[in-house]
Amino acid sequence: MEDSQLKKSAFTGMLWKLAERIGAQGVTLLISIILARLLTPDDYSVVGVVNVFFAFCNVFIIGGFNSALIQKKDADQKDYSSVLLVSLGIAGVLYAVIFFCAPWIAALYRKPLLNPVFRVMGICLIIDAVKAVLYAYVSNQLQFKKFFFATLCGTLSSATVGIIMAMAGFGPWALVAQKMVSSIADTLVLTLTSKFRIKLQVSFQRIKQLFSYGWKIFVATIISTLYDQCNPLIIGLRFSTVDLSFYSKGQSFPLALNSALDGALSSVLFPVMSKVQDDAASVLNYTRKFMRTASYVIFPVMVGFLAVSDSFITVLLTDKWQGASIYIKIFCITYMFNIIQNGNLQTIRAIGRSDIILKLEIIKKSLYFVVILTAILLAKEPYWLAVATIVNTAIAIVVNTMPNRNLIGYKLRLQIMDLLPNLLLAAVMGAAVYALNFVQMHALLKLMTQCICGVAVYVGLSIITKNENFHFLLNTLGKYIFKRR
Repeated sequence: MEDSQLKKSAFTGMLWKLAERIGAQGVTLLISIILARLLTPDDYSVVGVVNVFFAFCNVFIIGGFNSALIQKKDADQKDYSSVLLVSLGIAGVLYAVIFFCAPWIAALYRKPLLNPVFRVMGICLIIDAVKAVLYAYVSNQLQFKKFFFATLCGTLSSATVGIIMAMAGFGPWALVAQKMVSSIADTLVLTLTSKFRIKLQVSFQRIKQLFSYGWKIFVATIISTLYDQCNPLIIGLRFSTVDLSFYSKGQSFPLALNSALDGALSSVLFPVMSKVQDDAASVLNYTRKFMRTASYVIFPVMVGFLAVSDSFITVLLTDKWQGASIYIKIFCITYMFNIIQNGNLQTIRAIGRSDIILKLEIIKKSLYFVVILTAILLAKEPYWLAVATIVNTAIAIVVNTMPNRNLIGYKLRLQIMDLLPNLLLAAVMGAAVYALNFVQMHALLKLMTQCICGVAVYVGLSIITKNENFHFLLNTLGKYIFKRR
């Protein structure tokens, strides 16, 4: 694929992926707010516990094959079908384990309802095994438009079911139904719109080849998932499942914003850079452009959300969720800087150095667990565990940037220079927005004023400082829109 054509595919893919993630996360946030008003923190605590365990299950189901399929330039039908059948087999075994262990887990958390919820939601493990392979296939073909329609259908249908059941008084079962409908709809639409068809063929030689790359990603993902789910696991056991609900809800909003923005850009960057993985200069160029553009969008969103978090809780979630406010602030800071570590990791993945990924994960998580263990031993409040994630993010930034210094010449100093202008703009904007918290006015009016002020200040500063990322996005979008016409 020629460079000009690749850039066109990358930008088109980015637009569709952004539309898919922003649309999906936007609707998801809206539905989350509606459901939070209809349900209680105790209702959310049931599904919160299940999600912790299923996060580990999904790692074993995907097993690093997803990344291996995307990274492989000449992946064919036999590769995808082989991975699919193996993943389905693993998912079936895990569902059986979950089914029989559900009563013991329910007793451990002193939540009898966990028993049937685990057994019903476990069906999603099998569905998600199919979805993961479809995701790899569509990503490898750069057909991100299909994600838009699949996610839109899944999000809207699951939202409808979830809200209706919540209003009817089904409590946590509304959240269970929402998750299941979303998985089924996403997978069904991707199956119908993609050219991929399931074939009963397994090549263990292909599995072996893919696993030679994917096992390192698999081990790294296990370590990463263990770290990600450590806090929820400890909070649910040491403090209470309601505290787990506050933690999960406070994390969910910054995470959704990060997923919509950073996730969309990263998912496009990886397959695009895989096409030019043998050209270090091109990889460096794409990585720097990704860092500058993504940070220009993500920094102000996270800083702005942190500044309005108190008004957000009061107006949209109601006072019963005030316990989540501190977590929103903490995770806004954490996810704000994820762009740096994720951008570097995507670069390493794209050039096929999964061995480095594994080494980095071992180093980082060894340091992470020291920080987490210290927080667990000293924590008097559950939010102390969340604060530890900020420290670990700083560790990740330093560790993840080290390999790219030699691989593509992207030094930490150069990365700081790329990101600093956007960080300063976001900081000034955030200070202006946060200052409005001290102005006496109606909560809804204050929230609206803060949002308008944030956008106006950030855009105004971008124009005054002649920020190159602002003009790049403005010009590129303009050219694309007029060309489409």
